[in-house]
Amino acid sequence: LKARVAAVAPHSCACAAWSVDQIPALVRAPLMPLPPCEWACYGMRRRLGAAAALTCCLLASQPLPAAGQIRVMTPDWLVRQFTESMGRIDGSTATFGAPFYGDRVLGRLVYGESRLNHSHCVEEDYDVPKPVEFASSASSNEQVRLINIIMVRRGKCSFTTKVKVAYEKGAHAVLIVDREDSDLTSKDMANIIVADDGFGDKIHIPSVLISKMDGRKLIQAAGRTQVVVELAWDLPTNHVVNTDLWMSSASRESNKFLKEFAAKRRTLNAVVNFQPHYAVFGIDGTDPQIYNDLCSDETGQYCAEDPDGVGPITGKEVLREDVRQLCMHMIHKVARASSSEIGSHVVEYAAQYWDYMERLGESCPLDAPNPQDRFGLECSTKLMKQVGVDIPRVEDCVRANTTAYLKKEREHPAWSPRALRINGWRYSGILDADLVTRAICSGFITVPSECKSLITARDPTIPFFEKVEVKGVSFMQMMTWLLGVTLVIFAGLLLYKRYLKKEMRTTLREEVMLEVQAQMGQYSKMGA
Repeated sequence: LKARVAAVAPHSCACAAWSVDQIPALVRAPLMPLPPCEWACYGMRRRLGAAAALTCCLLASQPLPAAGQIRVMTPDWLVRQFTESMGRIDGSTATFGAPFYGDRVLGRLVYGESRLNHSHCVEEDYDVPKPVEFASSASSNEQVRLINIIMVRRGKCSFTTKVKVAYEKGAHAVLIVDREDSDLTSKDMANIIVADDGFGDKIHIPSVLISKMDGRKLIQAAGRTQVVVELAWDLPTNHVVNTDLWMSSASRESNKFLKEFAAKRRTLNAVVNFQPHYAVFGIDGTDPQIYNDLCSDETGQYCAEDPDGVGPITGKEVLREDVRQLCMHMIHKVARASSSEIGSHVVEYAAQYWDYMERLGESCPLDAPNPQDRFGLECSTKLMKQVGVDIPRVEDCVRANTTAYLKKEREHPAWSPRALRINGWRYSGILDADLVTRAICSGFITVPSECKSLITARDPTIPFFEKVEVKGVSFMQMMTWLLGVTLVIFAGLLLYKRYLKKEMRTTLREEVMLEVQAQMGQYSKMGA
């Protein structure tokens, strides 16, 4: 039983066990943060019975991420060094990049020792071999392509800088080994957030932070022989996937994601539950200059970020839009029954909410010159009318529930103002509609047909989507361009000059001929 429990719930728990009867109520609570052990408990109760479920407990921390799981495949002597975990290493996935959700990818580990003491922060600091192909044992003719997994040391620069440098050296994925002076263990990695420094949108490969002990073994092994590992990002599975998104109603990034995700959400409407959340916080209400721009009133209890700085939109307007959207979702969600082998799961979908969110960013932009077309009540009302939202019911809901909704959102924050949770697990990676869909579809016990129509095979050797780099124009390029334009204009003027000369000759010739003919006519009359 102990081995079976370890296989189902690999993350250990550190608190008192919950009773079996309490677990379903926790899972059903739509707005409560669901730590992963609760989901593991629920799954164990279904699969292993009450005895296994009683071994689970509640973690006091935030929900754990979909941990990057590394399984050592070869050599055998290295696998035996991870006997307790059966060759498996858990790490913390970066909040940027694109993990291989739903796939299990083989790769070889490569490591280049830092030569200049820059801790792998610059390209000149280390060298690694280029990616190669290896023949599989099944057939001498068959080729198995292994991705290049570059290992780097943590320290001296941001995570994104290290991953960017590794990508330029041919990495398809990156393992970041914790510092030698760090006290973090393998179990601690699940509670570490590998954060973005503001430039993570340029990173399109996955990266995982691992402990110094695990990293030391892998680095030493990679220096002796070829090390092949398997990468996977496994989420808790269920017959119906539950997703929670934290955002700001005025966030351009969030509205862009919702616009791109709306069509996929419609396809998944019978198998996925979605609950919106909004970033609400409280501040000291003694400074009017602060709460006037950010908060709903002078108490400072409920505040939201100002999306346009010195622009006309304030945090108070953002809060009002947050509540309107919560009311829209609550009023228009329709229950759908999704049958499964263990019973019936209720799935709710709010069509009008998604029609509204899909068009909000473009219909009511933050910088619209006319107030009636700008983010706010007037533009929101116009858009609600266009997509068929029941405006009177939304208005009644806003009047009756504003304080309660804002209080609930403030008391249940996420680990970030822009955050996504799937089946109780913290999503890691760029907030891209296709990547999120892959993560959602990896959370089903049995992948539904809806997912099969949305997802295509992903080549792990190609970045998730190619970067579009906007390059400046150098001085020489500008001078060359100006010289070319000048030559074209000069050639055009020469041609035009030749054309004018030709036209003038033709005109003169015709005039001379007419004059000659006129003189000849007069001469003929005089002779007569």
